[in-house]
Amino acid sequence: MQKTLTIKLGIIAGLCIIFAIGLTIFSSVIYERQSYADSVIAEIAEQHVYPQQVITPFIAIPTTVTPECLLDAETQSVKCAAPYSKIDAIFAAQTQASQSIMVNTDTYKRSIYHATSYNSELQFKQRYSLAEPSSNLSYLSDLSELSKQDQQGITTAAVTADKNALRSFQAVSHWEQAKLIIPVSDLRGVATLPTVMINKHTIKATYPQNSMIKGLSYVEVALPDTVLTQLATQNLANSPTQTAASNSSKTSTVENKNQPIEMLIDLPLVGISSLNTVPTGQNFELTMLSNWDTPNFIGKALPNTKSFSADGFKANWQNQYLTVANNQYLSQCLSTANNQCQVISTAPFAAGSSYDEATIAVEAAAGSVDSINGSLNSFGVSFAEPNDVYLQTERTMKYALLLILVSFGTFFLFEIIKSSRIHPIQYLLVGCALLVFYVLLLPLAEQIAFWQAYAIAASACVGLIGWYSYYVLDSLKRAVIFTAILAGLYAAFYGILTTEDLNLLLGAVFCFVLLACVMIMTRKIDWYKAA
Repeated sequence: MQKTLTIKLGIIAGLCIIFAIGLTIFSSVIYERQSYADSVIAEIAEQHVYPQQVITPFIAIPTTVTPECLLDAETQSVKCAAPYSKIDAIFAAQTQASQSIMVNTDTYKRSIYHATSYNSELQFKQRYSLAEPSSNLSYLSDLSELSKQDQQGITTAAVTADKNALRSFQAVSHWEQAKLIIPVSDLRGVATLPTVMINKHTIKATYPQNSMIKGLSYVEVALPDTVLTQLATQNLANSPTQTAASNSSKTSTVENKNQPIEMLIDLPLVGISSLNTVPTGQNFELTMLSNWDTPNFIGKALPNTKSFSADGFKANWQNQYLTVANNQYLSQCLSTANNQCQVISTAPFAAGSSYDEATIAVEAAAGSVDSINGSLNSFGVSFAEPNDVYLQTERTMKYALLLILVSFGTFFLFEIIKSSRIHPIQYLLVGCALLVFYVLLLPLAEQIAFWQAYAIAASACVGLIGWYSYYVLDSLKRAVIFTAILAGLYAAFYGILTTEDLNLLLGAVFCFVLLACVMIMTRKIDWYKAA
């Protein structure tokens, strides 16, 4: 008899191993389906729009620099390096950004797969503060006169000399080419060019004809002459090389030229999966409103405050350290000679990079060009799916072996306690029915809500096994007890799955309670006699 019990337990253990192998094989099916879904989303992104990353708008001024000339004291020969171009950046003193985002899952679809997309209205309210000018400088009313003044008197630096060399350099700022830069990682998501209000004057943004910042996708706004005059004059006023010649130029006094420059930028933006913002300036604050109720906050900083409701969420960011760091990264990169450092703004996405980005990455790896994409600090939100069927199915399968063990254990206890005779083939069929639950769950969950798929698959399997157990156990009462136990297990496992923060704790408690129930039920069994 002892040998019979050992053989029975060995058969049950062997069946459990077989089903464990079957679960592993089915897990590969889940990964394959998930990989296919990701590839479809990547295809959607390639054809329509990627996740978006927006850099806070700033003013860019092209500048030509004539580098140092060296005078050899012995040979009296002068060697001058070739002139080069760079970009001077002016960041806002204060930026209040707001983002209103409507998220949906119906815009981009392929068969049963879809990408989570959003339509957003971004607004940047900026102030560029101008300090009080020096007392010996009158404001220039004519931008052409100002450019001439800049080239002749202001940008020639002081000459320093030593025993061996003479150094001089000249930097000419091309104010007439200065632009407001609005960087967006994927311009396909900008269906309507943004409208910008500068000092109450409305200006339409345009695509750059000749990009002054290589590697960066952006739209630009031509600044009015009055604004350029303010900025350029401020540059002259703060220059330590101001000469007497500049004061004798033809000028006219214009009042209130040192008033702050106010800008209001309205940017409609479309994207998928996530939205990141790179803060710049002296003071930056971002407020985000969305109808999505399951946001995943990403990036280098979490929101300072956040709240959730039935209508979605609201979040607020303000991080001075990240803002100042971005100013430094961008300024250093843009001031590199002849765009040797490129600003590449791309949002994180597993789909890969476009051809241009891949080319730049290869060049960067080869050392021919520097990139600061990885140095830019951003924060934002990823619109996580509340019903990730693959993750939910994978979590469900973690309890599959426990479900089979409990089912086999219940049958085995009926054999021991009630002297029922159950054939290994009957164990095998019940185990197969339990595995069919997962075969039904995944394809159903891809079509309908996960809870609905779970309820249908569990009801079908519990009903089938309950009906079959009536004939196996040869008792309606025993079949009802076994069916109730099986239904209770499915319900308990679903409850554990839906409590993401406590699922490990609840799973551990459930296993403990289950073990305690088995020990209580078998506490009076004489196993030697039973064998």
